[in-house]
Amino acid sequence: MTTLVLAMSGMLLASVVGGATGFATSLLSTPVLLLLGFGVAEVVVVNLTATLVSRIAVLALRRHDVDWRGVGLLVGGSLPGAVTGAFTVGYLDQRVLKTVTGIVVAVLGVYLLLRRGQPASVPGRRAYLCVGLAGGYLSTSTSLNGPPVALLLGRARPTPARFVADFAGYFVGTNAISLAVLGLHGRIPGAVLWPVLPLLVAAGVAGNQIGTRLADAIPREAFQLAVTCLVIVSGVVTAVS
Repeated sequence: MTTLVLAMSGMLLASVVGGATGFATSLLSTPVLLLLGFGVAEVVVVNLTATLVSRIAVLALRRHDVDWRGVGLLVGGSLPGAVTGAFTVGYLDQRVLKTVTGIVVAVLGVYLLLRRGQPASVPGRRAYLCVGLAGGYLSTSTSLNGPPVALLLGRARPTPARFVADFAGYFVGTNAISLAVLGLHGRIPGAVLWPVLPLLVAAGVAGNQIGTRLADAIPREAFQLAVTCLVIVSGVVTAVS
């Protein structure tokens, strides 16, 4: 019981940050859940489900702010990535995968930080599809599918409202696809379905609601700096966790 309460507390706090920045819930909750003894497969399912459910309300509220073309390309690109991740995750060393992913994310985050002050650039169709592919792969293998998209959107420097809205659309589409793929491949552990999953999802939804309200109060420049720094930190945490 104590473990479950600690897990709910960790998910709540991670979701507050995730709601405020549009992503990072999984990045912050994963180390906590692993330290509490949850298996990697269980953590992946919890993170994907909690993020999916919590972002449905955000998407409904901010649907007019969404760049539907960009989100469609990201979600479309995520399908083959999610399938590939589900096929290969059993053959990969999870620690090596997370370490390499974390290093790449941290380096790209530093690059974004150094580019601050330069004109925004609109990513092309190929960039969206490639990032969607990478996000889909990370989704079913580690559930850490936010950083690639954060880096892509960071180049375009959208408003905080657009950033959060686009992420909501991406998470709803990609996480639904990823859970379906994992289910078809029999990679959803039955032990996590009750009562762990409903309780952690509830904590994630509550935290996300708090964080989403905070996002509206953050100035644009401060928001972009916070996202960039969070990308760097999440990369380091992912690499060493």
